[in-house]
Amino acid sequence: MIELNLPWPPSINHYKEIGRTITTKEGKTYQQRYNSKNTTAFYYEVWVLVKQLDAIKLKDLPLLGIISLELDLYPPDRRKRDIDNGCKVLLDSLTKAGLIKDDSQISRLLIERKDIFEGGKVVVRLWEYL
Repeated sequence: MIELNLPWPPSINHYKEIGRTITTKEGKTYQQRYNSKNTTAFYYEVWVLVKQLDAIKLKDLPLLGIISLELDLYPPDRRKRDIDNGCKVLLDSLTKAGLIKDDSQISRLLIERKDIFEGGKVVVRLWEYL
C-alpha cells in the first residue's frame, strides 16, 4: 500500500482554461483548452511528493494492475462542495506523477469527506486490487 498526503486539488471548474479558437482543414471550429496555472502547479506538487517516496516503492512504479484507491478529503473551509469535484484533477495528477499508468486502472474508489483542515489536504491510499 502507498499512502500520500497531498494538497487540496483545484476544482474541476478551474481545471482547464479556454485558449484560442482553432479551425480544422475540414472547417470544424473549436476552442483550444489547456491546464490552468493552478492545475499545473498541483501536478508539480504531486510529482515532487511521489518522487520523495521510499526507494523500494519507487522501483515498483508505475503500478500496472487493477487499483484500489481511497481518498480522505479534508476541505479547507465549510463551503458547500460536491465530493467528486477535485477527483478528476487528483486522479490525473497520480498518472502524470508516474504513480499509476492510467486512471482507468482504478476499479475501486472510496471517497470520504473528513473534518476541515486549514488549507485543505487529501490523504491518498492505493494498492493493487486483487
